Amino acid sequence: MSTELNIGELFAEQMDRVLSDSVSRELLISVENGQSADTLWNTLEELGFLLALVDEENGGSGLGWEDVEPTLRCCGRHGAPVPLPETLLANWVLAASGLALPTGLVTVSPALYQLDGNDKLHGGDSGVTWAPLCENIVAIAKRDANRYVCLLSQEQCQVEPQETLTREPTGALDLVGVTPSAIAEAPRTIGGLGLLPYLASLRSVQIGGALEELLSLCVEYANTREQFGRPIGKFQAIQHAIAELASQTAAAQVAGQYACRQIDADNAERGGMIAKIRAGQAAGRGAEIAHQVFGAIGFTDEHSLHYLTRRLWQWRCDAGSEFWWSERLGQKTIAAGADGLWPSIAGPTELRKTHALR
Repeated sequence: MSTELNIGELFAEQMDRVLSDSVSRELLISVENGQSADTLWNTLEELGFLLALVDEENGGSGLGWEDVEPTLRCCGRHGAPVPLPETLLANWVLAASGLALPTGLVTVSPALYQLDGNDKLHGGDSGVTWAPLCENIVAIAKRDANRYVCLLSQEQCQVEPQETLTREPTGALDLVGVTPSAIAEAPRTIGGLGLLPYLASLRSVQIGGALEELLSLCVEYANTREQFGRPIGKFQAIQHAIAELASQTAAAQVAGQYACRQIDADNAERGGMIAKIRAGQAAGRGAEIAHQVFGAIGFTDEHSLHYLTRRLWQWRCDAGSEFWWSERLGQKTIAAGADGLWPSIAGPTELRKTHALR
């Protein structure tokens, strides 16, 4: 059996080393207080992580979404305080639409905007993660039956700071009457929900990573914390709780992998929809179990647990909750009729490596 790592695993290993050396409680606190992790961001940029999904013709690595899934999961595991997932998505869409890639921090707005005949945007977004710190924002707008990729500088946007559970810099956008700094027709694979399914997939993968770290913390704590003269991990109730956390972690990670494979197969909405439903369920239950294992100490601000559980709770809501996506899945299932139900569950899914939008 071959032990060689593929390019995606090599990227993830390198990312893990960088984040292990860089992400600390002090850094997380500074970012939550509105500072940017410039040193970490510059390192990621120098190593080429920002262009992993961009095709080689545009200076990128030409990887597919399934290839970068381990790297995205690593970001979730460390709670990386930088908009790397959002930047990967933004650069991927910009390159595919023929627009020049901006320098500096960039994030995405998952809302679908209206574009009038004068190329002015109309609409808003109640919460765009990293918007207060990013120099550029990528959004999708529609005009008649067409979709357009829009690049905006932060200076063009009205960004109102918003509080979130992650405490990461987040802002509400008001883009009424704003003319994008660059605009191009969107690739045909961008559907009626714009970038929402893609961001849902990103959050699903991040959830899987955060749950993996939660599981590791719980196992370590259960083996070292003693009660009544023995480690609490010896108690059957704790063993059952950790076993369930392990199953929720595995389910979320498989869901994230499925979402990435579906994006590669030009089926982003189905992948993001199903993954976000399952990952959202795992996020809620996983955070609950972790706090039960740690008890009172896990609720203190000084403990590291909340840096993961707060992100799980926020990512569960970002890009549509599992309840929102479940309703949409139900509507699509009903619309397909009885004859379409079983094929949608058991039928073969063609997975084609595209590596870039078309």
